[in-house]
Amino acid sequence: MVMRGVLIDWVTEVCKEFTLKRETLHLAIHNLDRFLARKEGIPRTELQLVGIAALYIACKIEEIYPPKVSDFS
Repeated sequence: MVMRGVLIDWVTEVCKEFTLKRETLHLAIHNLDRFLARKEGIPRTELQLVGIAALYIACKIEEIYPPKVSDFS
């Protein structure tokens, strides 16, 4: 649960960096929580990948001009 908090803080910072909508952040957190509820034992090294995937999916839904995947890396 502690790692979830750190991951959400990081996703929030990424949203601020790209000036994304607040709805995008909330949808990304929702996507992240739904995935983490279904999947157990995600390695710590892959949490950032899960977070960025949840954010990318949320951007594709909410944003008019979503950032490219290469921009996230």
